[in-house]
Amino acid sequence: MKLFKQILFLIFVFFVSIVKGQVNPEIQQDTTSLSGEIDEVTVTAFRSPYNLFNTPAPVNLITSGQLETGNSFTPIEALNQVPGVLMHHGTFNTNRLTIRGIGSRTPYSTNKIKAYFGEIPLTSGDGETTLEDLENSAIKRVEIIKGPSSSLYGAGLAGTILFHPKTVVKNFVQNQTSVASFGTFKNTLSMGLTGDKLNIYALGSTLKSDGFRENNSTNRTNILINSLFSFSGQSNLQVLFKATKMKAFIPSSLDLTTFTESPENAAANWQNIGGFEDYVNGQFGISFNHFTKNDGKISFATFGSFRNADELRPFNLLEESSNFIGWRGYIQKVIETQNTRVVLSSGLEFFREKYNWATYSNLNARLLSDNIEKRQYENLFFQMESNLYERVFLSAGLNGNLTRFNYTDQFFDNGDQSGKHSYKPVLSPRLGINILVTDELSAFANISHGFSTPTFEETLLPEGDLNTEIKPESGWNAEVGFRSQFSDYLQISASYYRIYVNNLLVARRSGEDAYIGVNAGKSLHPGMETEIKWNILNPGGFPSLTFSGNATLANYHFQEFVDEGNDFSGKLLPGTAKKTWLATVNFNPSKNFSFNAWHRFTGEMAVNDANSDFSDPFGITNAEIKYRGKIEKLKVEIRGGIQNIFDVKYAAMLAVNAPSFGGNLPRFYYPGNPRNYYVSILIGLE
Repeated sequence: MKLFKQILFLIFVFFVSIVKGQVNPEIQQDTTSLSGEIDEVTVTAFRSPYNLFNTPAPVNLITSGQLETGNSFTPIEALNQVPGVLMHHGTFNTNRLTIRGIGSRTPYSTNKIKAYFGEIPLTSGDGETTLEDLENSAIKRVEIIKGPSSSLYGAGLAGTILFHPKTVVKNFVQNQTSVASFGTFKNTLSMGLTGDKLNIYALGSTLKSDGFRENNSTNRTNILINSLFSFSGQSNLQVLFKATKMKAFIPSSLDLTTFTESPENAAANWQNIGGFEDYVNGQFGISFNHFTKNDGKISFATFGSFRNADELRPFNLLEESSNFIGWRGYIQKVIETQNTRVVLSSGLEFFREKYNWATYSNLNARLLSDNIEKRQYENLFFQMESNLYERVFLSAGLNGNLTRFNYTDQFFDNGDQSGKHSYKPVLSPRLGINILVTDELSAFANISHGFSTPTFEETLLPEGDLNTEIKPESGWNAEVGFRSQFSDYLQISASYYRIYVNNLLVARRSGEDAYIGVNAGKSLHPGMETEIKWNILNPGGFPSLTFSGNATLANYHFQEFVDEGNDFSGKLLPGTAKKTWLATVNFNPSKNFSFNAWHRFTGEMAVNDANSDFSDPFGITNAEIKYRGKIEKLKVEIRGGIQNIFDVKYAAMLAVNAPSFGGNLPRFYYPGNPRNYYVSILIGLE
């Protein structure tokens, strides 16, 4: 705690020194604001803009064009095309994203990943992130920092995902209607207004789907408003709000026999009770930005979130509500000499979250549990970036985190298990370097530390007592790699990494669809990633032909792992593949037409810690044709596509370590969709 106070004092002194700098009237507003677009190869993952070629860290960029390819119902398809990233997709509301194998043992949701939509954290206080509510059409681009490579974002051992909201460059109104297999219908209405001082982007959408499987229907409504008000050339205020209402029925996972013979079926226990999840959530953020001397910046944001949900399950009814409010402030100072530019950043992120959950008997609505947990999160960060003679780029950072929680037991039939607990402060350093070997070749290396806090469920023991022995999961990432751009025609990159994870958080089954958390050892995540982009014909012109691809070779495994007397040391992490690769072809015969085809391969994956069973490897082939044009003042876009062209039967998601109850086979498999089709029509007025 004393060390934290010292760090806080140093940051305060640094803040004061920066604020004393004079304002430069020539500085313009942030290029990432609603007033305009930035270069597609520029990333802002470390707050100061970097050309991707010079970034001293493993960062991937998903462009708006990639987000617009596919069925556009969720960002899942685009995320699954990034090397080292694997999205398990069960249903519209059941997904699990892993980065470099971290998070693969999470039962159903995504955690150990920090995500932001603009300045709004999408990640809750216990580390869970809901990505499936995001609208592709509301996202300008996505930046993915793989591994604990950023000192600016705190808890997120697997990495950080930055979703940049769509911007407005001119007035428009447009409507997009999509129809797809399995009774799927989506309509999105969006508009943008821009003026001298105020820019507004607004979106509303509805999605309905019967789903491929039984008990699989979904009904979702989204709204989003993003606005920017410019006070002057030096200051602006950005306001962002999004809300989702969803009711999705849950087919759950299947045993191997049912998965093979009748994948359209739901699990019998979920089918019989008509299990579903019904929730409303909303998020907001207000950000003030002031630009100072020599590209310096002062930024302050406040944000909040609320969520109310009911989930009917075979074993009980879950009612839950949560909300958090927080703020994030940082300050950036730039020092320039003749040959050197140094960017200093420091700040604080704080939020407080309240989570209330209760369970009831399905038969008579009898109260089974009633709990409240309050969690407070404080994250201090400092970062230095510098270039030396325009050839060497250095980046160093330090992150300090303090997490504490207060648990209140409101159900006294089994005694009062209330209590308080705080984790020891976590310090996470990072050091990265990028060297421009030639104008066409750069090499980078970095080493970084990261951590992930236990979820709400993992902080409790089976009998409901507070689990004070559980610790945050922590790890070190070391990586080397290169990026090359030999010409406008060919770009190649590759990297090798090793992530060492300590105090491995394990979700141990304590009953049917019930888990407890334990620290159970160590895991090692070595891997190699490579990417290629080959502009075969007329880069930037028409007709054009482009081939791109990526591949990941990995061997994520337990180093030391003993669980309930079973030694799994040396076994592969379940839910991870040793081999994945993607190949994409894009052909543009003219500026109005385009054709895309892509094939994604995923190798076999262990379904349990013992590696006694594996899912089959699979490859999915998709294709899409698109027309873009104008009819007088009307913008018209028509897209049509086929997914899973060869009708491959595959497991789109695994329920790792699913147990067997009552002599029944374990239910490991969520079937992927068979061959399916979609058509989308967009009409807009600009």
